[in-house]
Amino acid sequence: MRISRLHRHGGRDPAALHGPAALRALALALGIVLGLPAMAASPKLFIGLFKENAVGVVDTATNQLVDKISIPAGPHGLAITPDGRTLFASSDADTKVSVIDTATDKVSATIEVGNSPHGLAMSPDGSLVLAAIFGDSSVAFIDTASRSVLAKVAVPSPHNIAISPDGRTAYVAAQAKGSLGLAILDIGSRTRTGMISLDKTPRALSISPDGRKLYYTLAGSDSVQVLDLAKGSLAAELPVGASPHHPLFAANGKTALVVSQGPGELYLIDPAKDAVTAHLQVGKLPHWIALSADGRTAYVTNEGSNDLSVVDLGTLRVTATIAVGAGPRKVVIQPMGAAVSIKGFALPELRIEPGMRVTWTNEDPVPHSLVADDSSWKSPELAQGSSYSFTFQNEGSFGYHCILHPFMQGKVLVAYPG
Repeated sequence: MRISRLHRHGGRDPAALHGPAALRALALALGIVLGLPAMAASPKLFIGLFKENAVGVVDTATNQLVDKISIPAGPHGLAITPDGRTLFASSDADTKVSVIDTATDKVSATIEVGNSPHGLAMSPDGSLVLAAIFGDSSVAFIDTASRSVLAKVAVPSPHNIAISPDGRTAYVAAQAKGSLGLAILDIGSRTRTGMISLDKTPRALSISPDGRKLYYTLAGSDSVQVLDLAKGSLAAELPVGASPHHPLFAANGKTALVVSQGPGELYLIDPAKDAVTAHLQVGKLPHWIALSADGRTAYVTNEGSNDLSVVDLGTLRVTATIAVGAGPRKVVIQPMGAAVSIKGFALPELRIEPGMRVTWTNEDPVPHSLVADDSSWKSPELAQGSSYSFTFQNEGSFGYHCILHPFMQGKVLVAYPG
């Protein structure tokens, strides 16, 4: 990622300045941008290898498996923080969630959560991981900073979880016989507020970026189910291949994907029309999908052929097949982003690619509140040490400023390389 400074020192040679006052002047003039620990030029993929009790690591620049990280038996759920620095991995034959440092690809901690943790879901701000504790019929709320369980909410045999884009609501696939359905959790109050009953076992689920639709799959149904979240009712059923599993929306909301395990295919869906637009062959028994930040590449785990399909969504071609190990199931991709330190009452000009997330952290002793010039996003008031993140999906030049200090102005330039 290239970062250029927006504010220039007015005609004077910065090298000629001396002392604390000069440093402050230079900070004000340039804007100080502090990055997170250096990230790879390309993100990593993390894959749960169910039959190896490990998490595989793939370098997306080379499409090579570069490491395997041992964790307790039954790798199941994976969730990664928005800054890409920390991975959480559950083990369904154990009671633990492993915490993995993605810089070293080492387990840095384990969290006791209860019997047989299944799916994990990360809150949009990265502060919480929700864990489906299948064996205890509960959902655990894990604080990512303290790495501790804050609360548990009763849900009958929870399997997978989806969190709304605003971070307020979670939908949980409940698989207990006699209580099949989608449990609705209020994240703020940590309570269950409802249950949508189903006649078949729910499997995987995904919420559209605008928060209006939930796509989910059912055991014994060859269609993707479309739930209208405002009405709480089924809006459509989209026929695909036999045994559809993981549905996933692209970050811009213009495309959705789903794997069908029977024929070993990946299906593309137009969410605006709730219609299938294309499908292609991947590997045997495809299980899960990850998408590159720009939405151009899909990565599909194939549990039956022990490999990963790399799919160019523009040409609808499998461009690589990577042997990754035994029983690949869930996969997540490391988010790519920029970290900005607000310091010296200055904001920078950033250059990023579409799909990248920018995280601002206030280092000043006074609060700041950032807002887009076009009002498309707005941070809360940020006390010293507080952060706010926003993902830029489209190309363009986007100005922003501080509401409390209007002279503080910055810009984010979003463009594909070249």
